[in-house]
Amino acid sequence: MNNLFDRSSQQEFTWESKHIYFFLTLNNIGPVTVEKIIEVNPDIDLWDKDYVASQFPNYEKMMNLLPNEIPELQNLDTEEVVNFKEKNFPSNLLRMKINKPLILWYKGNLNIGNSVAVVGSRNIIPETTEIVHYFTTVACNKNINIISGLAKGVDEKAHITALENNSKTVAILPSSLDNILPTSNRHLANEIVEQGGLLLSEYPPGSPKKPENSNYLMRNRIQAGISDAVFVAQSAVDGGTMTTAKHAIDNEKKIITYKSKSDIQEYSGNRILTSNLDFENAKQIKLSKSQEEIIAKKKNIISDYVFETTNQIENIINKI
Repeated sequence: MNNLFDRSSQQEFTWESKHIYFFLTLNNIGPVTVEKIIEVNPDIDLWDKDYVASQFPNYEKMMNLLPNEIPELQNLDTEEVVNFKEKNFPSNLLRMKINKPLILWYKGNLNIGNSVAVVGSRNIIPETTEIVHYFTTVACNKNINIISGLAKGVDEKAHITALENNSKTVAILPSSLDNILPTSNRHLANEIVEQGGLLLSEYPPGSPKKPENSNYLMRNRIQAGISDAVFVAQSAVDGGTMTTAKHAIDNEKKIITYKSKSDIQEYSGNRILTSNLDFENAKQIKLSKSQEEIIAKKKNIISDYVFETTNQIENIINKI
C-alpha cells in the first residue's frame, strides 16, 4: 500500500533529538523503523501518520504502532546528546551495516579519530595483561585512539595504558552517564574525560541503576562499529567478547587476535578466532549465515591478523 508520491523531497528536516528518542521508546518500533520514518517524513511539524504507515509493507500494523500526533516533548540537554543527523555524530557509526544507534549521550570529545577497540575478558590473566599493555602502547604511539567498555579486566587495562601514554581513549557504557559502572571505575571515567577522551551511552540520565544484560551486548556492537579495527585480547568461547567479534564481522571491520601458546580455557575463544572455521566452531559461537559468508571470503579464518609475540604488534598496527 505504498503511496507513490514521495513527500519527503518537499520537506525540510526538522526532527530534534527529543523526537528521535520519543519514537525509540515506543513499543515494537526499533532504530531501523525510526530511521525510515524520518526518511519519509523529514518535517516532524508535518506529521502524517496515515502517509507514514502507507510507506511500510504492513499498513495496519504501523497504524496501530504510530502516534496520532506528536506530543509536547521536553527538550534534551543538547550539550550531552547527539543524534545521527548531526554533523558531530561519529562517522563510523553512520556506516554501520546493522542496527546503528540513532542517538547517544556523551561526555567529552566526540572527535574519535583513527581507533582500535581493545576487548576481552573481565577475568584478565597476567599473560593478557602484558599483551594488552604492549598492544595499547604501540597503538597510542601510532596516534591510534583506544576504544573499550570500562569494564574490569581487559577494558580497564586498555584505558589505563592509553591514559599513561597521554592518548585519547573512548569508553562505551552499558549504563547512563549518571550511573558509571562498575562503580570502582568512576574515577577512571573522570580521568578519561579530563584527558580529552570520551564517554558514550545509548541510555539517558535517570535510566535504571541496574542495566539489562542486553545492554552489555548492545554496547559491544557500538565498540565494533565505532572503531576501525577490533583487537581481541582474551576470550572464552562463551564470553561476551565473542559478540563484539561477531559485530566486527557484520561491519566488515578488521579483527586482530592474540594467539597464546597456552591451551587454557581463558583463550578458547581466541583459538576459534585464529583457526580454520569448521562446522563445529561455527556452531559453538552461533554464526549467522551472512557472517559465515563473510568469513568464507577471508579464507575461512575469522581473524584478519594474528600474533603470538609482542614484536609482531607494530607491523599489524601499521596496517590498520
